[in-house]
Amino acid sequence: MNSIRTFIAIKISPQLTAAFRAMVNELRQSPGDVKWVNPNGIHITLKFLGDLSRDAVERVSDCIESAVSGKLAFTLKTGEKGAFPSLKRPRVFWVGLQAENKDQLISLQKSVEDALTDAGFPKETRQYKPHLTIGRVRGNRDIETATRDFTEYPFPETEIPVTEVLIMKSELTPKGAVYTVQRAFSLATCG
Repeated sequence: MNSIRTFIAIKISPQLTAAFRAMVNELRQSPGDVKWVNPNGIHITLKFLGDLSRDAVERVSDCIESAVSGKLAFTLKTGEKGAFPSLKRPRVFWVGLQAENKDQLISLQKSVEDALTDAGFPKETRQYKPHLTIGRVRGNRDIETATRDFTEYPFPETEIPVTEVLIMKSELTPKGAVYTVQRAFSLATCG
């Protein structure tokens, strides 16, 4: 049986993808040992599930449909830049989200987490920290330069319309992960 590497996500707008493309193209000139992500794959992860059977993906689908029922569409905005675990010891570079409407995102993520946990999927033990991953550190070569280039890049504040929740398939390839939408669930619009 073939398993499907599965996660739940929110897709970003073409405008934000273009802004990330400009950023990543510039950062790739930095000598630091960082694998900058493909801008076409940048997304907001709500829940990573790992390798699942087709039957399990169907159960996930039922959970997400229930979790988004009655939830209204909203808009987020990009915010500060940072790194996990910190900018002094970066492993992952990210762009965060502004506080405005972030509570709606956290509420949506909690609904997804709760529905999946109720259906028997493992509960995430770490606190949810919404972000957009931009790069992963591979080694220590010139990491200070990469960190400086990342933090000094003038990334524009950009809106992220949140209109649907996606079940995504991730295929790992030598050129990086390839993401495919398995199912999309629309959020309600008012009026």
